[in-house]
Amino acid sequence: MREEGRISNWQFFMLVMGFLIGSSPLIIPTGPAKQDAWISHLLAGALGVGAAYLYSSLGGRFPEETPIQYAPRLLGRFLGTLLNLLFLWYALHLAALLLLDFSELYVVAIMVSTPLPVFVGIMAGLGAWAVRAGLEALGRLAELVTPFLIISIILLGLLTLITPGLPRWENLRPIMAEGPLPPLRGVLPSFAFPFGETVFFLMVFPFLISPGKGHRPFVLAVILINLLLATVLVRNIIVLGPAEAARNSFPSLTAIQLINVGDILQRVDPLGIFIWTFGVFLKFSTVFYVFTLGTAQLCNLQDYRPLVLPTALLLTFLAPTIHENLPQLIRFASRTWPFYFFPAYFLYPVALMAAAKIRRIKG
Repeated sequence: MREEGRISNWQFFMLVMGFLIGSSPLIIPTGPAKQDAWISHLLAGALGVGAAYLYSSLGGRFPEETPIQYAPRLLGRFLGTLLNLLFLWYALHLAALLLLDFSELYVVAIMVSTPLPVFVGIMAGLGAWAVRAGLEALGRLAELVTPFLIISIILLGLLTLITPGLPRWENLRPIMAEGPLPPLRGVLPSFAFPFGETVFFLMVFPFLISPGKGHRPFVLAVILINLLLATVLVRNIIVLGPAEAARNSFPSLTAIQLINVGDILQRVDPLGIFIWTFGVFLKFSTVFYVFTLGTAQLCNLQDYRPLVLPTALLLTFLAPTIHENLPQLIRFASRTWPFYFFPAYFLYPVALMAAAKIRRIKG
């Protein structure tokens, strides 16, 4: 089974950047590194570049197939199918987490009287509509939305800097007061979310117009978003302080609510909500697409579209049940997700690449 759509390397570049932005700018955690969180994030980005190179090398080696198709050939039918099922479970779980993440923001910070299932259902329905339209539609959406997301993040950072008395650069000091260990402890969580999650683009490589040239846009997207998110971390720390930035569920939203330029330009948090909404939607739709396409290929179906509506209904019921509240969700994402997700972002692609090289198999 194949998807008929194709996207250009430019659209792929925009899609990866939009995916990496996702929910990161609003909830990006400081973690154990405290005021040195930006160091952890830059180091995680370096690992992200290595991961991007691994994933794009694997995609370039099998330009006409997804990992769902070539894993059984590389690892054997039983092990390959087992790892494929695990890979698809992670895609479904991440989609449910994103759905809950988005809905919790609206319930907690924006429309507090509206029941959570309303937002879950709306986002799931819109995601199903986008996924049913195909990968080309997602590529065009990324091409349209991602530049606005990047410009908005930069603009909010600049407004923070020019707000009198708001930035306090002393919050960044002392640098590595407790030595290098705390920043190093923060590397894995910062890598797993969001850079490790780009493993799902293994499902997209066969649908690039030039799959063999996917290295450059993939790596460049990781580098640029790594630098962009590091500036978001620095902004949150200099505005809120490391303790408050770590304690706050939505540190970026709290930071931009304090912007006040001449008593005229203030209350710009709707711009932050814009970034959050479209970033999460793009990431959610991409993972949703990966799950439905991969499941269709695993079951040897001719088309993935009949699975879109059932998956949307499954996610609508699954998302509100996976965590009881927002703090529990954030704890899971920062403490458990990096280890829980390890088989998907490391073991699965490394096993596939090792088997391909040892057995000298190419697509």
